[in-house]
Amino acid sequence: MPFVSRVVTALLAVSALTTAAVGLAPAERAVAAPTATASGSRYTPLDTARVFDGTVGTTPVVVPITGRVGVPANATAVVVNVETEAPTAAGYVRITPAGTDARVALQEFPAGRTISNLATVKLASGGVQVKVSAGSARILLDVSGYYAAGSGSTFTPLPTVRVASPTVGTTPVPVQFAGKGGVPADATAVVVNVETNAPTADGYTRLTPLGRDASVATQEFSAGRTVSNLAIVRLVDGSAQVRLSQGTATVFMDVAGYYSASSTGSVFVPLDTTRIETATLGDTPRTVRATGTGGVPGTATAVVANVEVQGTSADGYLRVTPAGQDASVAAQVFRAREEVSAAVITKVTGSTAARAFQAKVSRGTAVDYVDVSGYFLDGTSASGTGVDVSWPQCGSSFPTDAAFAVVGVNGGLANTTNPCLSSQLGWAAQSSGGTSQPTVQLYVNTANPGRQASVWPTSNTLPNGGGTVPNPYGTCTGGYDAACSYVYGWTRAVEDATIRGVTDPTAYRWWLDVETEGTWQTDRSQNRADLEGMAAALTSRGAQVGLYSTTFQWTSIVGTVPTSSPLYRLPSWIATGAPTLAAAQQACSGTSLTGGSRIEMTQYVVGGFDRNASCV
Repeated sequence: MPFVSRVVTALLAVSALTTAAVGLAPAERAVAAPTATASGSRYTPLDTARVFDGTVGTTPVVVPITGRVGVPANATAVVVNVETEAPTAAGYVRITPAGTDARVALQEFPAGRTISNLATVKLASGGVQVKVSAGSARILLDVSGYYAAGSGSTFTPLPTVRVASPTVGTTPVPVQFAGKGGVPADATAVVVNVETNAPTADGYTRLTPLGRDASVATQEFSAGRTVSNLAIVRLVDGSAQVRLSQGTATVFMDVAGYYSASSTGSVFVPLDTTRIETATLGDTPRTVRATGTGGVPGTATAVVANVEVQGTSADGYLRVTPAGQDASVAAQVFRAREEVSAAVITKVTGSTAARAFQAKVSRGTAVDYVDVSGYFLDGTSASGTGVDVSWPQCGSSFPTDAAFAVVGVNGGLANTTNPCLSSQLGWAAQSSGGTSQPTVQLYVNTANPGRQASVWPTSNTLPNGGGTVPNPYGTCTGGYDAACSYVYGWTRAVEDATIRGVTDPTAYRWWLDVETEGTWQTDRSQNRADLEGMAAALTSRGAQVGLYSTTFQWTSIVGTVPTSSPLYRLPSWIATGAPTLAAAQQACSGTSLTGGSRIEMTQYVVGGFDRNASCV
């Protein structure tokens, strides 16, 4: 498969979709194997420490993080409590990777009201940036942990469960987590939703490691007003402590997961914040699909997200839980016509094609916005990304961190053979697995050369006793039409499955590589018939089939695929040309090649190799 930088060339080649023979130009020769690109990060909890205290307005302020308060240079993301004090105007606070300004509100506030909320933020150039949407406010950033490759704790999501509800005043109250709600004795930190119910005075709640009383407000409250939000707290001897700055209140604590040294836990992959849903919530749980949208793969065990509700029609609370579970936990408490946001880390359940969580409000209705900033991945699944290779990589050193691999059957043209197919299949078989993708897959070059073909079919009968093609377009009589295009495609697929060196065609998923650098007829309906013939020939042998292209090239070559076509529901593998995994993951929620298709993989380029992100 050619490197996707050729998409630029394709933009110049739209007028070249004629029957002129166009071969595949040699791809860039692969070089040394790149390092893992999505191995995931482990969590290291810290004693909460302040990294920023200053006035912020509508212009982003960049805050350096790495190299401070115990956060190392290789950290990929940071967990930070964001406190907004005395805002001069109603608005919201936004915290994002340095240099990016995603449309996500960490927390809304009215003028003059102090708020706090937790955020897990991807680091860019070692920092984050913060701004408010209107006016100005004093912003306090307190780091409680970081994610980095290598050492640290993995995460185990849990069904949300209440573990404590003490009456709390200004004296710290110990809260034991180990041994409760599924939290083991060796847990290093817990993810806990903290609700401060009916406080008797204005103040704030402080949740810290046992014996530590850092100057950090987990949440701010006013007398009589219940508040709720997420916290991640380091454990000391299996416990933390909680206290109020003034008055008393009942504090409910609901655990959603824990961190530990377990090798079977999940690792974290940060994302550029991406919106995955805007919908209306009621008091019946709504399923929110997390996988295959916003770059979250089907192997995700949990997601990190910010959930904002607007237009609340009644006083109530927001509840976010794993799909199928409606635990007694409030992610955020709100009043009628109020806008609030809540950080959530929630387990996702269901099939790898549609893992989900659920959301509801306790009363009335509200519009919710769900913005994902990362996900947790099975820690045993190696990189979680795939690599595709073919004839240009003959003799190269291949990556050793592939979770799955796709090998090209052809030598650059649809009627040739990859001379290194056998050895590349041997390398692909060593892929670690752990994703929902088949460990070894194949792709084939496609074309419909018409008059430029060295051999063009003249009947529905295959050469060399290959049988008769069941042709939905009628009888091929040698014309350059849909009937003969179908037979041409069928013939190429039969050759790919029988004479190229593939011993068991049914053992693989076959991707049809559709690019403008092939040789195509000007009639797109004939090109579609050609691909239908290829797909039908492979499926008739028991193989699975998918479609690889860019939306531009697919539209140029094939056009719109009708619902009656056997191509309509085949999965899509989208080439992005992007140099980053984050961009490839975001493309998972892009436009598929046909109206009935689902994007199952996206391709990006790094270290001289085509790599692939799984979208399911």
